[in-house]
Amino acid sequence: MPGGTFDRINAPMYPATVSGFRLDTYEITIGRFRAFVEEGKGTQADPPIRDAGAHPKIPESGWNSDWNSELTADRSALKVALRCEYSHWTDFPEQNERRPMTCMTWFEAFAFCIWDGGRLPTEAEWNYAAAGGAEQRLYPWGESIDASKAAYNCLGDGDDAAECSMQDFLPVGSKSPDGDARWGMADMAGNAGELVLDINQQVFPTPCNDCAQLEGSTPNRVVRGGTAWTSKIYIATDARSAENPRNRNSFVGARCARNPPADPDE
Repeated sequence: MPGGTFDRINAPMYPATVSGFRLDTYEITIGRFRAFVEEGKGTQADPPIRDAGAHPKIPESGWNSDWNSELTADRSALKVALRCEYSHWTDFPEQNERRPMTCMTWFEAFAFCIWDGGRLPTEAEWNYAAAGGAEQRLYPWGESIDASKAAYNCLGDGDDAAECSMQDFLPVGSKSPDGDARWGMADMAGNAGELVLDINQQVFPTPCNDCAQLEGSTPNRVVRGGTAWTSKIYIATDARSAENPRNRNSFVGARCARNPPADPDE
């Protein structure tokens, strides 16, 4: 998508400029993550190389080798760890391969994106894509919301009684095209929450020209997009939350960003 200038969380006091970048159409799925696990990647036995997955314009934004100790020892240990409460993960392919991958730590999400040829998006990049850039959309598709556009408020499984269950977390793209963002990304509101690169701080980094918050008083990383169990307030493009990078949350996943190709025709 093209770069541009917009207002973070739709607030004029928080302008930001991002360069052109690519953002995956879909959240990381269980099937995609399975291939990563089966290769033994994202573990202490085979961690990412130092500085991999860096934003091309943000120094020190790539993989830090000090994080290797945050990874599980090996593939077997990772498979066990991914079975967090309410997890859709199974050791062998079953019916959930297209559901969003959750129960991974922030470190594992970053390692996966590196393995997949990408990186984690900055919060500014994620917000830019979700808000449609200068269009400043309240939701990725526009200003109004209903269950045809997003899996939210425990309505993903079609149960109007709003009884929450893990079946509310739908296969990625289930709400396309009605719920797609300006540049075609699905599920940027609802379904799984999405981890980004930035450390969570109450004050945004300013000025922001391809910026990211890489230091702070807390280790917690920003989560965007709300989840299938949160109300419409929390899936709006001006909403944000945070998660400890070591946590395995059954409601939180991620989406990979990619640097633009050297050849603009690619």
